[in-house]
Amino acid sequence: MTHKRKMIIGALLLTVGTLVAAMIWQFEKPGSLVWDDGFKYQTESKMSGELVTHDLPVVPSKITALEIDVKNADVKIIKGEQFKVTTRNWSSKGATQISFDAGQLTINDSEGEASRSSFGIGMIIRTNQITITLPESQHLSTLLVKSRNGDLDVEQVSVKTAQIMATNGDTKFERATFGDLMMTSTNGEIQLKRTSIENGGQIINQNGDIEIKDSRLPTFYAKTKWGDEDVELYHDLRQSSQSQAKLVVTSQNGDLEID
Repeated sequence: MTHKRKMIIGALLLTVGTLVAAMIWQFEKPGSLVWDDGFKYQTESKMSGELVTHDLPVVPSKITALEIDVKNADVKIIKGEQFKVTTRNWSSKGATQISFDAGQLTINDSEGEASRSSFGIGMIIRTNQITITLPESQHLSTLLVKSRNGDLDVEQVSVKTAQIMATNGDTKFERATFGDLMMTSTNGEIQLKRTSIENGGQIINQNGDIEIKDSRLPTFYAKTKWGDEDVELYHDLRQSSQSQAKLVVTSQNGDLEID
């Protein structure tokens, strides 16, 4: 077989493969390789995951502190009618564990096995989605979060003291209230929208943007080393030197915007 003929056949096979892929895309949503006792291909339509509502090991009114330690999971903390914890597991193995001790509810998710791909087939990097619902009257004394890989969303939550460490993933606070907030991120964006920090703390990002909009802050210091800086003072927002600030906001590699 001549080289030219091989090229023609290869081009024809590529064309046919593209047409077949387009037809599959049209009639069957894309999927991904997942690990479930071996690699398996799952289409998008079959990747809805298993939704689980976990029984709390204690009367919800006794919960005053929340500790979250996850390896590969997205976490949402929202307000609702009652205290509950739900997870959506992309694998047949549920890894979320819940325990209670001395007023503190601990949620641990140490495994991660599934995700979705934009182009049909992709390796799996993320598994669970954890949603923690707090009743309207619930005010936490402490919130401790340690997330290795995954996004964190906190909405309409009131916390006296929060300590949050994120390695890879975006963090978003919206309409939340903190007495003190200690936030560090290695890789990912940090957003605060209509959020109040009453006393102070720090927001430190290594690689990623920091955006603070329509929020109430104590006297603060804001600086980025490698990135654009846009700080607009409005209402009672006040800047000061780092030594005098109650809240320190810094980014190593990323833009910083406060308005």
